[in-house]
Amino acid sequence: MRTDGGEWAAAQRGENEAPARVGPALSGALAELRRLTRDPLFDEVEDALVSLGDASIEPESGLDTVRRLRQWSAEHQRVATELEAAARCCRLVEREISQQVDALLEQPSARTRRRTGQFREIFRRGRADPQPGPERREPAELTLVSAASVNDYPVPEVDIAASALGPLEVSVAGRRVPRWTSLKARAVFQYLLVHQDRPIRRDVLMALQWPDHSHHSARNNLNVALHSLRNTLDGLGRGAQPIVYRDGCYLLNPDLTWWVDRTEFLSAVDEARRARRAGRLEQVIGAYRKAVQLYRGPLFEDDGAGEWYLPEQRRLRDLYGQALEEVAQIHFECGELSEAQHFGQLAIGNDPCSEAIHRLLMRCYASQHQQQLVSRQYRVCTAALHDELGVSPSDQTTQLFRALT
Repeated sequence: MRTDGGEWAAAQRGENEAPARVGPALSGALAELRRLTRDPLFDEVEDALVSLGDASIEPESGLDTVRRLRQWSAEHQRVATELEAAARCCRLVEREISQQVDALLEQPSARTRRRTGQFREIFRRGRADPQPGPERREPAELTLVSAASVNDYPVPEVDIAASALGPLEVSVAGRRVPRWTSLKARAVFQYLLVHQDRPIRRDVLMALQWPDHSHHSARNNLNVALHSLRNTLDGLGRGAQPIVYRDGCYLLNPDLTWWVDRTEFLSAVDEARRARRAGRLEQVIGAYRKAVQLYRGPLFEDDGAGEWYLPEQRRLRDLYGQALEEVAQIHFECGELSEAQHFGQLAIGNDPCSEAIHRLLMRCYASQHQQQLVSRQYRVCTAALHDELGVSPSDQTTQLFRALT
């Protein structure tokens, strides 16, 4: 919420004696943020917004309040990013819980049929599930996949570590960068990360970030962004600069030790492919597991403004899906059905329309004589294809379903 320009001018002239008030919607939002984050910052924000409309405020104090509000704006952006990440985790958990409940309701036992109405009512109202009796067991194939257990790859000790798969996280000398004071500085850094293997000409960065500016204006803006970027990544000591300029180009300082998850991910995929061609299945599985651990989410997932990286984001997501499908297939062929189902479910989360994975999961359930789960997986496949693509399952998928049931 901002103060209307006319009211601000009137207050400065002393023509408006009543202080401005924060609207009920914004006041409620700040109260909810205080409750969720337990951060007193939002008390200060509300007081500052009220003070801007006070007719007795001195001009110098007003400018100081504006400066503080701008500083707090960056802090709000960080909080918003973290809350969005939490919301994504909640949606994942909710989806997995829904799948488990649906599967449980389809169990053919008389005990489950008697309690179907009770389970549906519990889930609908969101109440806690009653304490399970000693006879109750959750189906192993529907165990909730923990994101923390999958994406927990250890980062080695390096000068600078950058995780770009998922929300951008950067650590300098082991200390995490808490926030970015300049989004343009972050955008420049992201471009240099993706093109780590080659220097980037100054004109390329200028045209990418400031396409509508004059050459002089774009160059000045780039210099400001690079200054902010170097300050953000400061902390190495010994006069080391993370970004260097050589022969008209910018690049990540090759004299420093870097760890970038995207680079490690691509290396693991290449290693798995080489091992696959050589027939070394254990190495294939190990390399693909490493790739899966490294992939926390889409490239620069928390950046909603950039577009240049979208083709690379899609490529990496496809590679992640291929890795999941490949390792799930290997586990299935080796008779390791639990592992095959685990990676198959991850693959469905990445691409709900992958018929190959739906067929693999159907085969896994059929191998364990769980025809009700075969039927459920086919329905999930049909719904996903209809909702996402407006098509029906292929003849191959339909014929497999009929053969298995």
